[in-house]
Amino acid sequence: MTRRALLLAAASRSALKLAIGNYGMPNLAVDEALAAIRRIGYDGAELCLMAGWPSEPAKLDAAARRRIRQQRLPICSLIENFSLLGEQAGILERIRRASGVAHDVRAPLLQTVLGGKPAEWEQVKQRMAENLRIWARVATEHELRIAVKSHIGSASDTPEKLIWLLDQVRSSSLTAVYDYSHFELQKLDLTQTLGTLLPRSAFITVKDGHLVDGQPRFLLPGEGTTDYDLYFRLLKERGYRGWMLVEVSRQLQTAPGFDALAAARRSYAFLAPRIR
Repeated sequence: MTRRALLLAAASRSALKLAIGNYGMPNLAVDEALAAIRRIGYDGAELCLMAGWPSEPAKLDAAARRRIRQQRLPICSLIENFSLLGEQAGILERIRRASGVAHDVRAPLLQTVLGGKPAEWEQVKQRMAENLRIWARVATEHELRIAVKSHIGSASDTPEKLIWLLDQVRSSSLTAVYDYSHFELQKLDLTQTLGTLLPRSAFITVKDGHLVDGQPRFLLPGEGTTDYDLYFRLLKERGYRGWMLVEVSRQLQTAPGFDALAAARRSYAFLAPRIR
């Protein structure tokens, strides 16, 4: 049996499944990106619905959605980029459009960040909760689930803030995403943040990062300082069963010489042997 076959067999026996999205492949047609993700060996894929990507809702006609639904790679989630502090009418319409894609490709989970700045958290958190409540109502009406994520530099930048928002709404249409990269760059502990947020999370996202002149610069998994031996041990101890989604940041995508497929292959080569 080849090494790749062994890795695929190990992944199929594991409760943890590895995915990557076409967010990191903005210049590839959707069909081409999904075929490449499948060839590399990933168990699933995420579709990016942001403006300018090949998979934004307006570019996915009925035939394209049917092809996505019928191809052999599961679509584990969709990704957008919303703000709880921006103009809400347009965002609510984007949530409705996302719900159409979600049902057409059989992936009724949409992830997003939440916007704002850390320094304004106390002033804006009630307004954020009020708007998140409206998001949840629209999601419920359209049988969509929204997964929200803490982000370094945003108002909700810690697990505790994200859980506070979720607790204000208390909706089955809302869940969280755990992405340690945003906590590591704030020197927050892996064991503690995972223990706090994983029970409220639909899936986990992985990437690495470091600070350059005090600003976050994100990297591929394994190219930073994250302790993946500890990370995988903690996931196993907690009995995590679900998706691990590789995120290729916009910073990498816009760097000179960026190769989307090479990034996907390097990420898979690093993570797949650790999935048991």
